[in-house]
Amino acid sequence: MISSSAPVIKSVPETGYIAGNDQEAFEQHLSQHLNWFEERGLTVKFWWRDDDAVSPTPALEELLAFSGQFGIPLSLAVIPKFATEALAQRLVTAQEVHIVHHGWQHKNYQMKSYGEKASEFGWRRTSKEMAKELAEGRVILQNLFGKHFVPLFVPPWNRIAPRAVQLLRQQGDYGLSAFTWINHFRLPRLQSHIDIIKWKKNKRFIGWDAARRRLDLQLCRRRTNTSEPIGLLTHHLDHGEGCSEFLEVFFKLTSAHPAVRWLSSQDLLDEAKRDFTLANGQV
Repeated sequence: MISSSAPVIKSVPETGYIAGNDQEAFEQHLSQHLNWFEERGLTVKFWWRDDDAVSPTPALEELLAFSGQFGIPLSLAVIPKFATEALAQRLVTAQEVHIVHHGWQHKNYQMKSYGEKASEFGWRRTSKEMAKELAEGRVILQNLFGKHFVPLFVPPWNRIAPRAVQLLRQQGDYGLSAFTWINHFRLPRLQSHIDIIKWKKNKRFIGWDAARRRLDLQLCRRRTNTSEPIGLLTHHLDHGEGCSEFLEVFFKLTSAHPAVRWLSSQDLLDEAKRDFTLANGQV
């Protein structure tokens, strides 16, 4: 008979926090999650979106190098008004790089003095203005990037008004990518979930512990819905201390794990369109 005063030994949950170095804890924690999927014959889908590209820069070169080194598709959200021929030429031979539509000129039209959140395609704009910019932006990106262009709209600041969504629907083949779990609009969507930058004060990496917790949340959700891809969000022009180190570690671990599939925005948008059609009974 076991004494009631004997200590009770509890097992550590497989996704529990691991004490020690933050980076080491992150890697072990992520590996535990991915191993859970592998043991059950399941796969986690990831995709990568980087915002605000307009021209070649050393910061962008680093991302292109990561994409090539680890074989990870990169979706560059390009601002049409400022997109350069130099960027188009640089990407001619780039493998696994797609161009998505990032607003028009990344300009805020909302009233900050009224406490309104920044948005370029928000409710203060007229349909005529937004429709013109959407059409011109598409033409510019298609002409510059050709087959690399994917009709996926990324609203600046990840905010968009219902009126603008209706204009996207009129384009016929557009999808929407923002930063949320929920699809509020009747439109194929491909969301981002993990932003690696801490934006307030000095821009820098959010930290290994914050990255661990954000991925933990998303991977727990995928245990009951593996069909939804997890979106990694970067902004190469704003990468501060720690961002490059995180990306190298994250890409190295996930690209080599059998439970992970890194997919392009083109493949995922095609999949989202099929799901959207089925969900609306348009078979």
